[in-house]
Amino acid sequence: MIRKKPALPSPTREEIFKEKGKSYVPCFSSDCPMKDHCLHAVLKPYARRTSPTIRTINLAFEGAETEHCLMYRSSEPVSMAVGLSTIYHDMPGRLERAVKQNLINKYSRKRYYEYHNGTRSYPPEEEAYLRNYLKSIGWNQEPQFHGRIEDFEW
Repeated sequence: MIRKKPALPSPTREEIFKEKGKSYVPCFSSDCPMKDHCLHAVLKPYARRTSPTIRTINLAFEGAETEHCLMYRSSEPVSMAVGLSTIYHDMPGRLERAVKQNLINKYSRKRYYEYHNGTRSYPPEEEAYLRNYLKSIGWNQEPQFHGRIEDFEW
């Protein structure tokens, strides 16, 4: 009889923030209109407290503390694809090689394989890029991923 290992419980939002907060760049703005739903501001309480100095968002940078801040990251999780290897299943070999090379050139070999193997979730804007790229080379089928997860756009 083969026994399956019980699935590990998903980490809570609090546990995720505690772990990421150790290394994520915080924002200490008290005037930013986006502070209530920006990851940089939400993770401020989790910033490393064991060092006298830390990296932080430069509030003097043009656009900081506005609705158009370049560093803004939503504190709401989004649905992200996981695992690229199955997108090639029905694809002809010549297209598969072209797609793989294009993605390696875009992301680097290391990042491509993290996406490919599912060790890194595939952000929505990259998923849109992939769909547009596949259409541009004549592949009209929807890409099939290993699955989807809810994650933050760090």
